[in-house]
Amino acid sequence: MKKIEIIKKAIISNEGEIEKLKSKRREVEEARTDELSRMYLKYFGECLVDDDKIEVSDTYVYFKRFDSDYNYHKEIMSISVRPKTWRDEEADSIETSFYSTSTNNEFELNRMILIGNVGRVILDFQDDIIAEYNLIRRSRYKVEISKLNSQIWDLEKKVREMNSEINTIENDALMDQIDKDGIEFKVDEENLYKLPDLDIRFDWNVKYIKKIKVIGKTKSGKSADIELVTVRNVWDEQKGKYELESRAINFQRVRMDKISNLISWNKEIIVS
Repeated sequence: MKKIEIIKKAIISNEGEIEKLKSKRREVEEARTDELSRMYLKYFGECLVDDDKIEVSDTYVYFKRFDSDYNYHKEIMSISVRPKTWRDEEADSIETSFYSTSTNNEFELNRMILIGNVGRVILDFQDDIIAEYNLIRRSRYKVEISKLNSQIWDLEKKVREMNSEINTIENDALMDQIDKDGIEFKVDEENLYKLPDLDIRFDWNVKYIKKIKVIGKTKSGKSADIELVTVRNVWDEQKGKYELESRAINFQRVRMDKISNLISWNKEIIVS
């Protein structure tokens, strides 16, 4: 298992590097968001009153105003700078979104004023807003984020490959063990359903397997004769309670891929 420990250390090292790269990516994304926020405030800042604020994400701008009735900043409306399709890199339109209501209190009437003012800005400066949005998106941020994404994906691929290698080593060791001493699973008497089951044939499934051992293989190695120890709860008349009963059964020519899957899917409850 020394090799597994070496691989695990390499995984930890790579995962640490991935987190550093993700942190750098967040910093770049936050810097891009800050620049987008400054751009949007340049156009829509005069639409805001008192403690109004805007929140900017990658493609959305949310206009929020404090609502004393609910004691939080309520979303008034949002705009989204969008491309024609998800395949297009550059935006070419601005979409608006806001809720409708029949309430006529001061908050809602003032909200309509803000919506109208935002609409006026979009009518007057839509092309400029879209152009500046695309310019910011095309700037160094795109190059830096793309580079960081590539580095993160490469390292994540390495981690997946190393985890796969560990699984292969562990599975090979377990398959060796099943040929020698067999493999036993932890039995929870109150939850026997957690024990493995095995499809012996397409119409024959054996449940509540406590132990499995290969006692012989075909020449091709694709099928095996196996011994299964199964358990069940049986009522004991003398003790007046259910007792766990074990039973050993042999089966011939069971597919090795089914046996391998049984082991892989139940590693967490293997006890020996």
